[in-house]
Amino acid sequence: MVSVPKSRAHCAQSWSRRRALAALLRGGAALGAGGMALAAPPRTAVAPKFHPDGSEAHWPGNSIICHVDKRSDSFMALLDIHCALMRSGMLHRIAVLPPASYHMTIFNGVSYPARRLAFPTDVPPDASEAFCNAWLLAKLKDFDLGCELPLRLRPLPVEQQTNLYNILFEPVDAAENRKLRQLRDRLAQALSYRLPDHDSFRFHVTLNYFYSAMRGGEEQRFRQLHQRLAGDLIRRAPVLELHNPEYVYFDGMYEFRPQLLLRNRGVPG
Repeated sequence: MVSVPKSRAHCAQSWSRRRALAALLRGGAALGAGGMALAAPPRTAVAPKFHPDGSEAHWPGNSIICHVDKRSDSFMALLDIHCALMRSGMLHRIAVLPPASYHMTIFNGVSYPARRLAFPTDVPPDASEAFCNAWLLAKLKDFDLGCELPLRLRPLPVEQQTNLYNILFEPVDAAENRKLRQLRDRLAQALSYRLPDHDSFRFHVTLNYFYSAMRGGEEQRFRQLHQRLAGDLIRRAPVLELHNPEYVYFDGMYEFRPQLLLRNRGVPG
């Protein structure tokens, strides 16, 4: 077998990837569109989203989300939660997210710090962030949302709000649940990307992250605060309505930059 010098092999791989992406952007290629299974990658530690001093870490990636409508009752209630968290006396433990970042994830994309744990099956595992971002964007340009809007969810009862960093939601009824789950299944197929928690994914709006361990009675006090704030939101905004999902890029947890709005191609939405 003739060995290829490493530099030449690398150039050949890069050229091949550029050609494949160019073909996809022209609508002429869709590698492995039916491949859904993820190979079992080696387990490895994943970098945190915030530094030990509470500053935002570099955590780049892409996702498909719905920002919470800033004109809605849900956003107004979340804005009051933000103010309460800022006054909570817990800023030495929690990083509070800015209200402009409030969103619900419809389909988790690629988080590059965790790329060894999950990556699209038709993208080379060492592909650059820019290549992968563009690859998924090209596929989504032809994606038909294929469901009636808005997407409607309700916050779980207070006793089920067990995650101290977010508010958990569920579809308002069986029909909405089918709509959302089928949308996620179609996205997984279109993007050749399916995470291990695909079927058990819990819808949520993230409020804060913990960057320092709580001590003494801090956890109990914060849990009581979290449940009180969740209860206020449930009373004020019993239904969260979401409109067209957005394909976004991000460098950290403070901002999610829209690149493409997913639309219904045959049915107005």
